[in-house]
Amino acid sequence: MLREIPRFLVHCFNRKRSVTFLHHREALGDTLMISALARGLKKVRPDIHVAVVSRRPELFFNNPHINENRGWHLWRSGCTVKAKYGAKDLAGDLHAAEVQWRSLWRELAEAQFPGAKEGEVPALDGIRPEIFLSADELQHARNTLGKSAPVVLIGSGGKLKPTHNREWGLANYQAISDALAPHATLFQISGEESLRARGQPLVDLRNIPVREAAALFACCDAMLVQEGGLMHVARAVNAPCVSIFGGFVLPHQTGYKEQTNFFSKPECSPCIPTLKNCFHLKCMATITPHAVLKALVDTIRVKSGIEIPREAVDTVPDVWTPPPFVDRALLEQELRK
Repeated sequence: MLREIPRFLVHCFNRKRSVTFLHHREALGDTLMISALARGLKKVRPDIHVAVVSRRPELFFNNPHINENRGWHLWRSGCTVKAKYGAKDLAGDLHAAEVQWRSLWRELAEAQFPGAKEGEVPALDGIRPEIFLSADELQHARNTLGKSAPVVLIGSGGKLKPTHNREWGLANYQAISDALAPHATLFQISGEESLRARGQPLVDLRNIPVREAAALFACCDAMLVQEGGLMHVARAVNAPCVSIFGGFVLPHQTGYKEQTNFFSKPECSPCIPTLKNCFHLKCMATITPHAVLKALVDTIRVKSGIEIPREAVDTVPDVWTPPPFVDRALLEQELRK
């Protein structure tokens, strides 16, 4: 840190050419989306010195759109921006990256940054986040996954905090694991409880560093996650990903069309602005293990050319099993509406 201070001071006071993204939260997806903002800012103003200060600097290693990447910041200056958004911002039609982009230009205009005018927002150069992996990182991932194909990565849960409203349920993930185990090599990449296959826990990759996880995502044949940080990491490395949204938030608000997205939109969706627990999860009821496994099988075929037997898909139920916290009587009542 001490060696970097002189350069920090130079750019801090050179307000005409320096913009610093300051992000205090540890949220993986929110932090990673800064990469899309940095790319967009560099396209609009290639002369700008872009710095990122976050609790996850490893996300921005090797990023050609970022000139300075730090885990510390001494003080705020006129060119320090947060480009933040809140849950209520996701009640509309804009993607979270677009919301952050507009917030960025609003902050630049308020700071009287040269070229930034209130009410004028240049077009964003795409919403896709980016992680730039090295050849060594990718080779290490291939060695970890082995030569057998297909390789499927499964995340068995969503965020439990601050609210219960985006969990598909362990039993449904387990049904997927049971059906795929004879035909694929499975690894678990998230979830509070362990998944099993043929009586043994899946190979556990839940606590590995994020760049190592990103490299695995880039090298697998398919992966299954719930909406959240790992979904953004998957998109950042072009991973073949199936994402489960439910109705907490919708794909056009935080997701990517390049992924296979499972969602529904009952009258209470999206419920992210309320930040309240949901004890019926009716938005998950139509997302069955059978439908999700079929999407995974299609993803495997496209990526690896390997066909999973149709019989394997037919072994999983075409009915969703609610997680234990769901009030089943309330769920039935909601589904009758």
